[in-house]
Amino acid sequence: MQEETKEVVRLKEPFYPTNDAFFKSVFRSIEARNVVADFLNAVTGISKEKLMNAEYVGGEHSKTKLTEKTKTSDVIVKLNDEEKIIVEMNKRYKDNQFTKNTEYAFTVKVESTKSSKKYSKIFLINIDNYNFFNTKEPLLHFKLRDEFGHIENESYNSIHLVLENLVNEEYNKNIDERIIKFAKFLKTTTIKEMGELFKGDSDYMAAIRKVEDLSTDPDFIGYYDIEEAHEQDIEDALATGTRQEKIEIAKNMLSKKIDLDVKSECTNLSLEEIKKIK
Repeated sequence: MQEETKEVVRLKEPFYPTNDAFFKSVFRSIEARNVVADFLNAVTGISKEKLMNAEYVGGEHSKTKLTEKTKTSDVIVKLNDEEKIIVEMNKRYKDNQFTKNTEYAFTVKVESTKSSKKYSKIFLINIDNYNFFNTKEPLLHFKLRDEFGHIENESYNSIHLVLENLVNEEYNKNIDERIIKFAKFLKTTTIKEMGELFKGDSDYMAAIRKVEDLSTDPDFIGYYDIEEAHEQDIEDALATGTRQEKIEIAKNMLSKKIDLDVKSECTNLSLEEIKKIK
């Protein structure tokens, strides 16, 4: 009797490496460790040896209230008791995105101090799949400063990497090639494209093999699909509410002496629609 062959389930392409499930699975993996360590070394200046030997874990944080929702970072890189890196893949902007990520960074700092009695140095790396700051800069560095620009201490560094600028040759001229390559990896959406882009690079080919393994893993595909469905639900909700928000903006502008064309441009409502608003 002929054995029945099972159909292999595959991740649909194009896929999105900026997807929460995808990013966490690859970034924490042993297969991508060389690629990730090179990337983090270029961003933070921490030695590659320390990064290769670090612990890469999920970032669940302690709750301060029983009613509080679960708080998690995408990846925490535990170098030692005194140095930690938090990496957040921000696929799209959400309200209080950066405030939340900063809160998580200080939570890790406080928790580290409790356990080791030492003050940890924290790097918070935000990989932004959007240009929230409307900048041409690929990398943005933030530190705690006073009103005159003085930096009190070096124990906290927040770094934003703007993916669209990192893959733009007009803006990325002075950026370390290892950071640019990682950005291109995150913006590539098929295994074939990845193979062509990184052909001959043994470290990236190892990371791509991890992607290939994930692409036929039913558990991963289920997790990935749930995340994408959740993102689509959010997009649909925003699309539903956007028109009403635009109308409210237009109403607020009606009391001001602003040209109709400007109102139309600011809200993306037609002139006819604006004229009907009362």
